[in-house]
Amino acid sequence: MFQKTGTLLTAVLLGLTATVATTGPAVAAPADGGDHTLSVGRLILTPTDRGYQGSVSVTITNTGSATDYFHYKLREPVPGAFQSDDLNCDMFDMRVEQNRRVFNCALTDNWVDLAPGQSIQNVLDFHVLTDPRQYPMIMSGGWVEAYSTNGGLVASTSVNALFRSTTGSLIRPRPYVQDAQPDASIRLNGPVTEFPDGEGNLRVPVTIRYDGDAPHNSFQVQASSLPAGSVLRHTDPGSPVGSGGALVPVPGMRLMPGEEYSFALVISPPTDPADATELIDIQVTTDWYPTTPDVDPSDNVVRTALTVGANG
Repeated sequence: MFQKTGTLLTAVLLGLTATVATTGPAVAAPADGGDHTLSVGRLILTPTDRGYQGSVSVTITNTGSATDYFHYKLREPVPGAFQSDDLNCDMFDMRVEQNRRVFNCALTDNWVDLAPGQSIQNVLDFHVLTDPRQYPMIMSGGWVEAYSTNGGLVASTSVNALFRSTTGSLIRPRPYVQDAQPDASIRLNGPVTEFPDGEGNLRVPVTIRYDGDAPHNSFQVQASSLPAGSVLRHTDPGSPVGSGGALVPVPGMRLMPGEEYSFALVISPPTDPADATELIDIQVTTDWYPTTPDVDPSDNVVRTALTVGANG
């Protein structure tokens, strides 16, 4: 079960009219003095019930005299904001630079060439999981670079993220300061029960909570100190176990500050039933690049026995 324990913004402000004039898209001068054009729209993030959302268009025009193939690189202006599963970014490489992900994106999924005078546009989506503020904000540090097969790097431009206030304003934005360290916690939320699969597996219910807005891709849970014969099978709702046999991704989504997600670990019973009284450790970790220590590691681990009815 997924829930928000804080107060949610109840009005979705996607339709608000800007309180300042909107500038046109940024057109980058070619990096090598050539004749290829890169045009990037203005990224304005609007408050929603779950943080801020916005989109930006990236247009590449072949103004040369020969057919050419293009792709672009994007460094996200807000760490963790770019929706990398966006179908408009046929991603073929990713790295991290100054805590921001840098994506190499093909312009189309079939890697077509652009004829002279031809343009192609992608619309890229961004989602920042932080509580909407009553004042506008801004964060810089993003950029887009356009590359061609014939010319290499042909154009580049910066991309800043402008956060609209909850009242719709964009005037005098303050810097958006994102948390640098994750703040995850885990707790047991019920007794151990038998999982109804007819195989005697055990269901251990837990709840993950996230505080703060440090960037993250997902969460992972590891079960350790398991007695002989016990193996972490999967989660309920279902999520597969990693190749190590003790680490499983948390099902669901990234979390806003104050949000919680409840699920259960499904663990096979020990070979010797008497070993079910032994305590096991269940630990949550936050997945991001590079791995950053949690604000408070002490609440990242809970202990329980595998005895039916045990609750810590």
